[in-house]
Amino acid sequence: MTSFPSPPWIADRIRVRAESADPAVRSRVALRTTGTDTTYAELWERAQKTGAELSALGIGPGDLVGIRLPSGPGVVVAMLASWLAGAAFLPMDAAVPDEYRDRLLSRSGARALVDAEGPHALAGADAGTAAQLNVGRLADRAAYAIYTSGSTGTPKGVLVGQDALAAHAVGVADLLGLQPADTVLQFAGLGFDVAQEEIWPTLAVGGTVAFLDSAARALPSVELASRARELDVSMLQLPTAYWRLLCAEMQGADVSFAGVRTVVIGGESAGTKDVHAHRAGPLGHCTLVNGYGPTETVITCTALVLRPDDPLPTTTGLPIGGPVGDRRLHILDAGRRPADPGAPGELWIGGTPLADGYLDDPSRTAENFRPDPFSAADDDARMYRTGDLVLRHPDGAVEFLGRLDNQVKVRGHRIELDEVDRHLLDTPGVTAAAAVAIDDGTGTGGRTLAAVVSVGPDGPTADGIREHLRARLPRHMVPGLILVRDRLPLTPSGKIDRRAVAAAAVATATTAAGPEPDVVAHTAQASELSLLLDLVRTLLRAPDFGPDDDFLARGGDSLVALRVSGAMKRHGWRLRASDLVAAGSARAVAARMERF
Repeated sequence: MTSFPSPPWIADRIRVRAESADPAVRSRVALRTTGTDTTYAELWERAQKTGAELSALGIGPGDLVGIRLPSGPGVVVAMLASWLAGAAFLPMDAAVPDEYRDRLLSRSGARALVDAEGPHALAGADAGTAAQLNVGRLADRAAYAIYTSGSTGTPKGVLVGQDALAAHAVGVADLLGLQPADTVLQFAGLGFDVAQEEIWPTLAVGGTVAFLDSAARALPSVELASRARELDVSMLQLPTAYWRLLCAEMQGADVSFAGVRTVVIGGESAGTKDVHAHRAGPLGHCTLVNGYGPTETVITCTALVLRPDDPLPTTTGLPIGGPVGDRRLHILDAGRRPADPGAPGELWIGGTPLADGYLDDPSRTAENFRPDPFSAADDDARMYRTGDLVLRHPDGAVEFLGRLDNQVKVRGHRIELDEVDRHLLDTPGVTAAAAVAIDDGTGTGGRTLAAVVSVGPDGPTADGIREHLRARLPRHMVPGLILVRDRLPLTPSGKIDRRAVAAAAVATATTAAGPEPDVVAHTAQASELSLLLDLVRTLLRAPDFGPDDDFLARGGDSLVALRVSGAMKRHGWRLRASDLVAAGSARAVAARMERF
C-alpha cells in the first residue's frame, strides 16, 4: 500500500481518526444511511481492503480508477481506496449509459473500474497514463478527474490534485463553519463535482456524510424534511433549481427542517426574490450560501453568505460573493487588464485551489490556465479563465451576468451545445443539427434543452433521435424538445442561425403547450390521465408527449416531477414525484393516483 505524506491530505485526516487511541474518536460515524452507520474505523478498514485489491491489479501512482456505483457508503470506500493504492479516481453516475461509460474510461486511460462487481482491471488498459494524470504539474499527485461537456464536441476531463482538494476542503470548512458534530447530506449526482464537496470537507473535519436512495432528488418537501430529520442532517447543498422549487412547494405547508442550519445553493443563478421565498418558508431560519465555481476551480470558488437577519443585496441577481479559501478574483477586460470600476469584465480565478488542467490536452490547459501577473508573492501562481461575464458593484458585490461562449446551464448542469450537436449529427439520417437552451416557461428563469434537426429521406423521427441519444449521453444532455425540419435556418454567411433555431423551438413549445399548469381549466369529470398529460406536456414543453411515452426519456427529471406533483395536488390529486420518475409513463402513474 502507498504511504501518504503528512497532512493536510484528506486521506491522512481520515486515517488519524480511524486509528486514534481514543475509542470515541474511532467510533464516530463517518457515513450514514437510513439503516446503517459506518464509523471512521470501519471506513478505513474497508478502504484498505479495497485498496489492497486495486494494488493487486497493478494499480499505483499515476493511474486512474473509474468508479460507477450508486450513491452510498460503498462509493466513498472506493474513492478512498483509490487514493490508498496511490491512484486517482474518475466518478460516474451509476445511471449513465454503458456506451458513455466506456467512452470516458477509454478517453481517460483508466486502468481499473470499481462497480457492483467490485474492482477489476480494464481490458486493453496499459500503464502509460501517469503523464496524462500529471498534466505537467508533478508536485501535486492527482485526486480525481471529472468530465464536463466540451466546447470541441467531446467531453473534457478536468484533473484535480490532492493539494488543491485539501486546500479547498479547508476553505469550505471555514466558510461553512463545519464541525465534527455536523451531518452533511450527499445529494449531488456522483458525476457532478459538487458531490466531492459534500463528502471530503465533511470527513476532513470529522463530520458525518448522510446518504439518501437514488429517488431522493424527486422527494416532495415533506418527505425530504422527514429524511433530513431521520438522518440528523445539519447542512443541505442543493441545486438552485431544486431549492427554488422546494421553497415554492413549502409555502404554507406543515414542513420542518428544524435540524438544518445551513443551505448551500449553486449551479444556476438565483435572484433576491428567491431569497424572499426561502425566508418565508421552513428553511427561513437557515443561513443561505450562494456558491459559484467551475469544475476547473475545484468546485465552489466564491460564495455569498446570507444569515437569516442579513439585509438583502440591492442587486436583482444574487451576487456570487467573495473568494472561498486561498483564491483571488480578477475581473479583466478583453486585453486581460483590470476592468474599469462598474464595467463588466471576464472573471479569472487565481490562487492555490485550482485544477491541474485537462487530461491529455496540454494546449487547452495552456489556453485556460495562465500565469497570474497580479500575484507578486508567487512566481508560479496561475489563474483560470472562467468565460463568465461579471460586474463588481460599488459595494464590492460581484454579480454574474452570463456566459461568453456557447456553454449553457440547464437545471444546474453545465452543457456545451457543441457536444450535443455532435451527437445529434452522429445519429443516422440526421443531416444538420443545432441544440439551444430556451426558457422552460415556468417564470423562474429556468432553462430547458431543445434542438432543431434536418434529416434525409426516410430519416429518423424525433423519438428515434432521442432514443439514439439516450444510449450515448447522460439524461441531462438529451433535448426534451426535438423539432425535425427539412432544413435549418442559416445566417447570411451560411452558418446555422441559432437565434432562429431558438425562436422556432420557443414558438413550438409556447403555442402547443398551452397555459401554465396553475390555470389549466378542467371539469370535475376530466380524467386524471388527461390532466396529468396536460401538465407534463406544458412543463416539459413537449406538446406531443403521449400517455405511454417515457417521462425520463422525454427530458423529464426530478425537478419537473416535483412541479407536476405540486400541480396535481392543487387540482385535488395525490401524486408522488418519485412515482413519476420510477413508473415512467403517464398512463402507469395515473393508475396509481388518488383523489384527496
